[in-house]
Amino acid sequence: MNKAIKILLLFPALLGALTLRLLRPVIVIRLGGLDISRIGGMYFGDWHLSERAAGIHDKKNFDIFYFTTIDNTICNRQWLKMWQRVLRTVPFGQLFHMINRISRMLPGHQAHILPMPRVRTVTDPAKQRLKCILANQKPNIAFTKEEERLGLQALKALGIPGEKPFICFHSRDAAYLNVKYPGISWSYHDHRDSSIGNYVPAVEDLVRRGYCAIRMGAVVKEKLSVTGPDIIDYAGHGQRTDFLDIYLGAKCEFFIASETGISIVPEIFRRPVVYTNWTPLGRISPWILNGLVIFKKFYSRQEKRPLTFSEIMDLEFGTPDTKDVFAKRNIDLIENTPEEIKDVVMEMEDRLKGRWKSTDEDEPLQERFWGLWGPDRLKSPDLRIGARFLRQNQHLLDPGNREYARTALR
Repeated sequence: MNKAIKILLLFPALLGALTLRLLRPVIVIRLGGLDISRIGGMYFGDWHLSERAAGIHDKKNFDIFYFTTIDNTICNRQWLKMWQRVLRTVPFGQLFHMINRISRMLPGHQAHILPMPRVRTVTDPAKQRLKCILANQKPNIAFTKEEERLGLQALKALGIPGEKPFICFHSRDAAYLNVKYPGISWSYHDHRDSSIGNYVPAVEDLVRRGYCAIRMGAVVKEKLSVTGPDIIDYAGHGQRTDFLDIYLGAKCEFFIASETGISIVPEIFRRPVVYTNWTPLGRISPWILNGLVIFKKFYSRQEKRPLTFSEIMDLEFGTPDTKDVFAKRNIDLIENTPEEIKDVVMEMEDRLKGRWKSTDEDEPLQERFWGLWGPDRLKSPDLRIGARFLRQNQHLLDPGNREYARTALR
């Protein structure tokens, strides 16, 4: 069926690609695709708007976005609606995707492509994009007045009074992708998974400090072991909606996330984020305005020691070969402990409330870690490693100190 559709679209797509060139003396039309089947697929749209706010893009360009999907599945209807308000979008995403592909095969295609440089490596376009992202303190999307009213009603229905602060927390597991796309093997993402139970002590401490805590998720593997008036398992609550998925992430005091796409919501709404159980050290999100991060540990069974931070940075993630990387190198991943998660969460809360006090060793340790980052990676100045986590794992900072790393684990 997909092949038949592509054949039917071939001629109109070719006509569309030629039309781009015929119109170029009058108006330059640029095309860009956004993956709406995954919630994290909207980063490029947000970055583009931050660049436009900074005056980067020529106003003479007529920029058009189209949406692509996996199996025609839209991850979140509210998410789609909000981006359609602020981006110039067109229907028939598959047709425009083909127009874009054919256009790239023809002379002069550079003029019709929306530039979408990655912001993790040091190139001039990437550095310029990151500067625009970090300078734009205001979210590029917003709720309507009616949506704000509905959001307050929904909070009350969940049992959260309007004046009470709340945080959101989430741990990634395989359930969502396996249910949404059962015909695809997603096991190469398993290194990102973690147990929701390890987040409970941190959440309980936040409740004692006067917060409500909301466990996020659409389809989850584990139920939350502890619930109550101030700890809400929204993922299994029965009141989960596409709208609330976005509203909660946009309005929380801060968000506790593992390595998962849902963190894009607080990031885009400029909410603080605590990242836990992170694995690809070389690919920490560089566009965060206020973030703390701690990592999983990588234990080498062959060498009987944890890998140092610099060794982990050299590993490749996020491809179908990821599982083979761990298997061939005899590497076991060790999740963050409940104590590690609680420490970094309390650090974020203390920082937001102005109670945080650094020790004399904290800044030198931060500098040593980011010194391993290398000159070819970009970083937000407001992203830090959890202080206590770094103090307790400073033996992993020295790339040559492997014997000490082995001893320290004992």
